Amino acid sequence: MLNLILLLALVLAVVIWFWVKWYKVRNVGKRGEYLLIPCKKNTHELEHMVKSCYWEEFFQPEYYGREIILVQLDKSEINYVSKRLEQDYSIVHCVDITELADFIKRRELKCHEK
Repeated sequence: MLNLILLLALVLAVVIWFWVKWYKVRNVGKRGEYLLIPCKKNTHELEHMVKSCYWEEFFQPEYYGREIILVQLDKSEINYVSKRLEQDYSIVHCVDITELADFIKRRELKCHEK
């Protein structure tokens, strides 16, 4: 019986730890740092890059977190993948190269208003 209680306490502690880390990554926009990933038609393994960057940011300390911006350099089929990744992960944003400066300015203004 004692073993079961200890196991449940350990599982609960792990779940709480992952929830806290997820919450910190979700609210990463308040820090104002960005990780830019260029996307063009010959970009290979974009999904793998984004997932590894996302999990790297997930396990970083709270003050180190960054947002991931997928910068579309040209019109290609990779844009569909980048839009899908933007929907799957909260800290990933997909932006065209012509709109990058405006996007960053808007994010900084939004962060300063909070």
